Amino acid sequence: MSKEHIKVLLAKKKIDVHGRGSKLIARELRDAGMEVVYFRFGVPEEIAEAALQEDVDVVAVSIMTSGQTQIARALIPALKERGMDQVLVIMGGIIPEVDFEPLQDLGVHRSFPPGLPGGVVAEYIRENVGTATLA
Repeated sequence: MSKEHIKVLLAKKKIDVHGRGSKLIARELRDAGMEVVYFRFGVPEEIAEAALQEDVDVVAVSIMTSGQTQIARALIPALKERGMDQVLVIMGGIIPEVDFEPLQDLGVHRSFPPGLPGGVVAEYIRENVGTATLA
């Protein structure tokens, strides 16, 4: 399903000093015509609250310092509690491939490793926004 205007919350841990990847993704999404809200968070519930306040279609979490499973375990229920079970949730960064399936089981729709060709994330969002439901 394609949507004309797509709004993405790009969330990154406050303690994460590695910003190159998230900046590249933000630029990719903006170049694809998406609105990007950049958000630094301390706890996953802050992501859910920001997603609600900003009325986003996509929550994209940048992970460069580990903790992706713990974030997903808290984020998905927090989004559901706020009635946001139609939002597309993706993660990207330094995530071991062995974690991709467990993250999907928790409700993350897709995880992206570093080093992908430009346009892959934007294409995935365009193809899947509006069709997602949180498990």
